[in-house]
Amino acid sequence: MRNVTRYTLFLLLTLWPAVMQSQDNSKVQSLLAEADACISKNELPEALGKTREALQLSPENLPVLQKQINILLLMKDDKEAMKQTDDAISRFPEEADFYYLKGAIYNSREKYERALDNFNRAIELKPTANRYKFYLGRGVSHLNLMEYDLALNDFTSTIEMNDTVAGAYHGRAMVNYEIHDYSAAVSDFLKTLDYSKGNSVLYFNLGMSYYRLEEKSNACPYFHKACTLGNTNACRMALMECAKAIPALP
Repeated sequence: MRNVTRYTLFLLLTLWPAVMQSQDNSKVQSLLAEADACISKNELPEALGKTREALQLSPENLPVLQKQINILLLMKDDKEAMKQTDDAISRFPEEADFYYLKGAIYNSREKYERALDNFNRAIELKPTANRYKFYLGRGVSHLNLMEYDLALNDFTSTIEMNDTVAGAYHGRAMVNYEIHDYSAAVSDFLKTLDYSKGNSVLYFNLGMSYYRLEEKSNACPYFHKACTLGNTNACRMALMECAKAIPALP
């Protein structure tokens, strides 16, 4: 009986860490789901609190670290986001997603050359499920540096990897507009609407693309729509170019 008792105790002691780890992992996943729910409701401080709680349970959890940095970016706390990203890179120098996040921070700071360095590094490392985002971020950098051929290639690469990314279609549309390929711009702006909600900038840009094609009947409804959403440039275009009554978009 004593041997059986000792064996049972040994078995319990051996299994206990695995049991606790499983419970911690389950709790971490639950906290991540709660953070996502908070983000969807724009409750960003609460979402940040969920990730901090998760990191107390699992300090080396990469998805949690990435989620926390993303939340800081949504909160426009670039300083803290950069601090945490640099710390993550020092701890996990081969993790591509952290270089992507650093590139995104530099894009938000309009330091596009530095952003390119980090997106390039992310792309050099082993492929991840987020690889399409690396090309999207790099495309944004090239677009803002007016490197249109490079930007076009990156946005197209993004779409080839994931053809439901609204930002890639919008970025490519902006490139096409800048190089005066207005038909392609219209096509990509319309594709953007397939995968995102419209906003005043998108409607205005779509209107301008039609306008450059001398298709006022198509342009004016988008100018009117953008104007109702507060776009003053669209209001001016509607006033100057759309005096004739043209049905507005719903």
